[in-house]
Amino acid sequence: MRDHAYQIIKDAIITGELEPQRKLKDVELSDELGISRTPVREAMLKLEDEGFIVSKRNSYTMVAPIDVEEAKDVYHIVIALESLALSDALHASPTEIAKLEEVNDNYKQAINANDAKQCLHYDIQFHSELVSLSTNQELIKMLGTIKDKILRIESSYFHEASSKDKSLNQHYALIESIKEKDLERAKQLLADNWMNSLQHILALNESK
Repeated sequence: MRDHAYQIIKDAIITGELEPQRKLKDVELSDELGISRTPVREAMLKLEDEGFIVSKRNSYTMVAPIDVEEAKDVYHIVIALESLALSDALHASPTEIAKLEEVNDNYKQAINANDAKQCLHYDIQFHSELVSLSTNQELIKMLGTIKDKILRIESSYFHEASSKDKSLNQHYALIESIKEKDLERAKQLLADNWMNSLQHILALNESK
């Protein structure tokens, strides 16, 4: 039950259903989820450990605000870890490469349909498929939690599918570099791809 409560609350935070800085009470969440208070309380403690919830003793518990400065750190960590996974990606089979192309084609269709939510889904899925080519299971696990933070940040800032055109083309170029086994070009394209998203977020944040 704790894991069930954890996933539901986490998904609500990532999608913004539980918006940043919203005050949280275990009794209210328990009533909403139809789950007893103990697993809800345990789930909230786990989410606090992961940085999705913040609290001050005898004062408040709330959804963590989205910190742009922290976002910079998160994006740079993802770039570093995904770059490690790229070495294994260069040995991808034709079937695995075809899967990357399929996901990116779906991404393109979502852009053409102006479906921002699906764009984000396929963007994240593309990077997940890329990382899954790594044989380093610890690396894959580390990226899992970090990617959830990325998904939350991008869900909050990306509302227009048109802003994803550059990302789409970078993905196609990255696939070509994998086919050509050009590791240095692949790493540069990967870094450019993530930095493109970060710069978009920073620009939107400055315009607020």
